[in-house]
Amino acid sequence: MQITQKKIGPDDVWASILELSQRQKETDRQIRETGKQQKETARQLKETDKYLKEKFSDLKEHIQETDRQLKETDRQLKETDRQLKETDSYLRDKFSDLKEYVGGIGRNNGDVAETYFYETLANTMRIGEIDFDIIEKNVSKKNKRQNLEGEYDIILTNSESIALVEIKYKLHPNDIDKLVHKKIPVFKKLFPEKKAYKLYVVVAGLTIPADSKKMAFNHGFFVLTQGAGKLNMEYDVIKSY
Repeated sequence: MQITQKKIGPDDVWASILELSQRQKETDRQIRETGKQQKETARQLKETDKYLKEKFSDLKEHIQETDRQLKETDRQLKETDRQLKETDSYLRDKFSDLKEYVGGIGRNNGDVAETYFYETLANTMRIGEIDFDIIEKNVSKKNKRQNLEGEYDIILTNSESIALVEIKYKLHPNDIDKLVHKKIPVFKKLFPEKKAYKLYVVVAGLTIPADSKKMAFNHGFFVLTQGAGKLNMEYDVIKSY
């Protein structure tokens, strides 16, 4: 088989040259376009870098400002805590002084009431229609074996009767409850030698509210209050314990 070669003439050469020239131009154009895109990309990268640096700088400043504010807040909290501790210490001291002062007033008022009723009863030696021979003040007794201890403001005694006198500057209902449920039962155990005696109970106060007085009457107590130069003695149905 024979291969026939085509003869290339001048026109074919020229056409090839023109085609190569066109391709080269297109390649150059594409290269230029690519160069433009690279420059644009580079520009955008620079702008992005600049933007990020600015934002990072702002963020850094914001973080630093936040850190400064947190430190300032912490300092203020510590200062507030210190002031609160100082205030607490001051109030504790003042409360202690006030408690001691009020307690002193209470003790003084109690002493005034005890002195008044003791001196008056020592002069009369009489409770209601009952006369007494002996009066004792601030009587206390303790029984270690029974683990009992009692303190009584005034005790009046005759041959067959005893009067326990509970003295308060201001008599409250809980004082009466304490007498009924504790002091009277304890007295009987501490003084068994007096078990044959009739035991009467007297509550005395410079101030006795109506509810306390009614409660005392219900338990069969005598009620003593301060009068104009003498004792006011009140009672309803008297009970001996």
